[in-house]
Amino acid sequence: MSILAITTPIYTLIATGFIALKTGYLMRDVPKALGSFVIRICMPVMIIGAVNRQGGAALNWHFMMVYGGASLVLLLGGMWVMRYFRKNSITESALYGLGMSNSNSGFLGYPIAALVVGEVAFDILAWALIVENMLMIPLAIALADAGAYPDERFTSAFGKALKGLYKNPIFVGLIIGLAIRITGLPIPEVLWTVIKYFTATAPVVALFVVGATVASFPVKAISVETAMIATGKLVVHPVLVTAGMLAFPMADPSYMLGAALFAAVPMLSIFPIFGQRYGVESITATTLVFTTTLSFFTVSGLIYLMG
Repeated sequence: MSILAITTPIYTLIATGFIALKTGYLMRDVPKALGSFVIRICMPVMIIGAVNRQGGAALNWHFMMVYGGASLVLLLGGMWVMRYFRKNSITESALYGLGMSNSNSGFLGYPIAALVVGEVAFDILAWALIVENMLMIPLAIALADAGAYPDERFTSAFGKALKGLYKNPIFVGLIIGLAIRITGLPIPEVLWTVIKYFTATAPVVALFVVGATVASFPVKAISVETAMIATGKLVVHPVLVTAGMLAFPMADPSYMLGAALFAAVPMLSIFPIFGQRYGVESITATTLVFTTTLSFFTVSGLIYLMG
């Protein structure tokens, strides 16, 4: 019963967003605006707070190397399977590998982990977002672009992806947060209160946006690719991350549990947007809807296994 007390409110918020958009109660441009609020305002503020949290580590290289390493193995492994067993193009394989290995950390990972492991989820959010935005997404997009545009070298495509980081609100938040931490500038209590308000608001809005985003995409028949991406994301990713954390354990076991939960949630809500860019919007949209729905059961199962 305690497991349902954690997951039911989370997925009820998602369902509320889904129903609000499907019934026409909200206009279709509302989720996009709310999502921009979370990504461009809430997330940078939360990262500044996480990097400067009293008692927390600004950057935990141990965590990021293990979490990033497991995610990278799945990205490349998933890409290889999709390429050589399913005969997808390099571009499609790179995108499907990204769907398996990159979590919706800000919108789903943090709200769920915060209810299970508490305040350390705040730290994990910053570290996971760094891995995803500075390694996983740029690498996958560079691989996809290199496949889509044969004249463009991979190194050039990866360089372009990294150059765009200065426009990324999450990266900007990280730089500001690190600057404050390194210089030792104190954050006034009133600003900590503002950070806490954003931290409390973001998960609710983000979960609502996830549901509304899922509702905005058409769903096709579930393909083999969809089933494989969903399995990779909801099962293989948390298994690999957990195995990495067991092989290279951290002092605080809460970090291992939190890492598994972050890895266990569905892929980014903009996965279909990436799919649209490369002509596979139908599969990516269907995969997002299917994976988000199925995750209620897989995440609940993972929390049960955690005891």
